[in-house]
Amino acid sequence: MGYPPQPAPAPQPAAPRERPFGVTILAILYAIEGLYCLVAAFIVDSIFDWVPMMNDLPMVGDILDTVKLCLMIVLIIIAIFYFLVALGMLKGQNWARRVGIIFAIIGLINIPIGTIISIIILIYLFKTEIKA
Repeated sequence: MGYPPQPAPAPQPAAPRERPFGVTILAILYAIEGLYCLVAAFIVDSIFDWVPMMNDLPMVGDILDTVKLCLMIVLIIIAIFYFLVALGMLKGQNWARRVGIIFAIIGLINIPIGTIISIIILIYLFKTEIKA
């Protein structure tokens, strides 16, 4: 008649993919950008403190303090996003690639050098092996 059916071989777990070197470089660059934003927040604080003549006027001083605080908060939040994207890229998270694409699209307005760098990043992040 025939042989008894053979059990199907157990599926082997997929070998972990190695992170492309370019993704590691992008993660480092995003971390550096995060540090840059943190430094920029403290520079904003210093610059606004260098305007003593304007700070002596009551209304203008309050407005400058509010603007300074808002700028610092925005820069710190952006820095946190950059650090999260860098960490996500190092861990191979797809959401980090998507946010990196958004950052690169925003970077297109930094004419001329930022535009060139952003185009290179976008081309790289849309490669099929990077998507995987």
